[in-house]
Amino acid sequence: MHFNFFDIDIYSKIISFFFDKKEKIGSLIGIVLTLIYILTSVALLGYYINSILQREQMNVYDSTVYSHDIPIIEVNPNLIYFAFGLEDPRTSNRFVDETIYYPIILFFDRVKVNGEFVNAERRVLEYEICKEENFGENYKHLFIEGELNNSYCLKNYNLTLAGGYKYERMSYFRIKLYPCLNNTANNNHCKPQEVIDTYLKGGYFSILTKDIGLNPSNFTFPVLSTLQDLYTTIDKSIYRDYILYYGITEIQTDVGLFFEQIKQKHIYNLGKNTRHFISEMNQNIMQGRL
Repeated sequence: MHFNFFDIDIYSKIISFFFDKKEKIGSLIGIVLTLIYILTSVALLGYYINSILQREQMNVYDSTVYSHDIPIIEVNPNLIYFAFGLEDPRTSNRFVDETIYYPIILFFDRVKVNGEFVNAERRVLEYEICKEENFGENYKHLFIEGELNNSYCLKNYNLTLAGGYKYERMSYFRIKLYPCLNNTANNNHCKPQEVIDTYLKGGYFSILTKDIGLNPSNFTFPVLSTLQDLYTTIDKSIYRDYILYYGITEIQTDVGLFFEQIKQKHIYNLGKNTRHFISEMNQNIMQGRL
């Protein structure tokens, strides 16, 4: 018996009937159903391929993680920029007038020694009237023209924000606001005390800061440029500590079509937690801290 390897065919067909060179006799309804099946299959395939390419169906997960290592952010005006000042009690608009009040901005870098924080660095920072362009191109459309002419901003800076109360290191900005006091250094230019008291009693301290929002439905540009307008009351008879937290947000996006391919991006945003501390005081000092 002669054996031919190519005679092996596990998928061989049973005996079929041929007519007019066709394996079977077709019908019109069979042809129509076949075309419908083919067109439906092609349409469904095209729909799912388009959904994959357009990222129309996505799973989004959100979680908060507290780092065991000290978190560090290298900051400059391109990353963190904010406008601040007192608000006119009558109009609720921020105003700049050093005959009523003036700011002092400090930067602290502190480390723990024997369980207590001590200053490793203390620096006075320069400030200026805010410039809209320093907020960046993505934020310009959020301002009314001339809106920032009545606010203070940090001047050119490159600093490191690190850690927090639970870590061995903590660095931060502190903004102090003082009422104008007549002396020879300022040529006694302060407004009358009753006018100063009008602005400082029952007024507001406000901060307008860059922030980001997340839009997971926009696969290409999930980060939205936003502004946070935060404020707190002030009074001459109390000391108020207003604390804001910045956090590091990591966005992980799977950009692969059929296999996982993770793209990572780190951005900085204002934390959700804001704390107030109030205590009685006798000095004419108001303080806001960022």
